[in-house]
Amino acid sequence: MKRWLKEPLLHFVLLGAAIFALDAAWSGGEARAGDDRIVVSAGRVENLAALFTKTWQRAPSGQELRALVDDYILEEALYREGKARGVDQDDTIIRRRVRQKMEFVVDDIIELIEPTQEQLAEWLAAHPGDYASPARYRFRQIYLSPERHPGTLEADAEEVLAALKALDEAADPRGLGDPALFEHAFPDASVEAIAAIFGEGFVEELAGAPLGEWNGPLRSAYGVHFVHIDQRVHAEAPALEEVEAAVARDWAFAQREAASGRYRDELLELYEVEIQWPVGSDEGRTP
Repeated sequence: MKRWLKEPLLHFVLLGAAIFALDAAWSGGEARAGDDRIVVSAGRVENLAALFTKTWQRAPSGQELRALVDDYILEEALYREGKARGVDQDDTIIRRRVRQKMEFVVDDIIELIEPTQEQLAEWLAAHPGDYASPARYRFRQIYLSPERHPGTLEADAEEVLAALKALDEAADPRGLGDPALFEHAFPDASVEAIAAIFGEGFVEELAGAPLGEWNGPLRSAYGVHFVHIDQRVHAEAPALEEVEAAVARDWAFAQREAASGRYRDELLELYEVEIQWPVGSDEGRTP
């Protein structure tokens, strides 16, 4: 008896019996519902071949196509077996995938809608700042470092501004300021580029400064600056023809978002929702 218990064949038989018993318990001993036939249509075979061609940039060989079909059959069998066993129930990944596919359905419907020129023009008129060319400046700046003027920055700034205003236009003003890592002259800078260096507050002060004279002090994260604006080009709203592709893309995105929101609202109206909050949860106490 002890020798039989040590036989690998007996272990294999007992393991197989255990697996069979677990399988029967898991499936509840019920027969699988539905058709047990797996039909691979000619259209499906063509689709598998097309996907292979798209991936590998060549048509599959006969052996490769057979392998694709065999893999599809195995996938279909596993899918049906999984559904029969209920493994798709309460699975977060599957739930998210089904949700994603349903949202794709809404997106596909919206993709079929082509905007009219009137709709695009209305969108552009409602969002002019999204497509306008940014304001640009040609200016020079003189910088004072707080570290180099401890306790005297304000007084020194007044003296520097007075000296700049009295300076001849042909003279080089850089000797009146402190060394800096950024440039003295900006021949053509957008407001975005200026803000990236000096900050949004500096750009706001720059917008209100007059042309053709030294202004300041303007403040940045580095310290104080004196600015001479030689040219200011205001932001311009483009014609629809110049930005039509971008407007159409943004319009389509907004339509998808709106349609998805309406679909979700209408879908949830079909259900009566009851939330059983755990005792003591903050959500349960929300009025």
